[in-house]
Amino acid sequence: MSGNVKLLIAEDDREMRSLLRKVLTREGYDVTTAAHGQEAVDILREAADFDLLLSDIRMPEKDGIQVLKEVRTLRPSLQVVMITAFGELDQYLEVMREGAFEYLTKPFKIPDLLSVVERATGQPAPASQGDGA
Repeated sequence: MSGNVKLLIAEDDREMRSLLRKVLTREGYDVTTAAHGQEAVDILREAADFDLLLSDIRMPEKDGIQVLKEVRTLRPSLQVVMITAFGELDQYLEVMREGAFEYLTKPFKIPDLLSVVERATGQPAPASQGDGA
């Protein structure tokens, strides 16, 4: 594949946002972050080259479900993985109905996150490509 796999992370918790950025950057992904939902939508309006959006559900200004609905209008083909600390069946059903690729409940294991990102982008992590592992 030419170029890096570009991820956008929308997460209001600074520590979680930093951890996700660190882990995914270490794996070779090109990571951009947003501190809330409206910032994520603004970034997506200006840059059309993201491969995946990882979005928290509960955020200020615009929650993840609102972001997901806007993404479906702005970028219908963009894969979206929703993340939440409050795994609720109704919420799960709603985000899946709105077209989310996957729904992860915090706390999650890093290998599980990486697996979901690989499946959502349809490619292995850039750092693992061609290493023969």
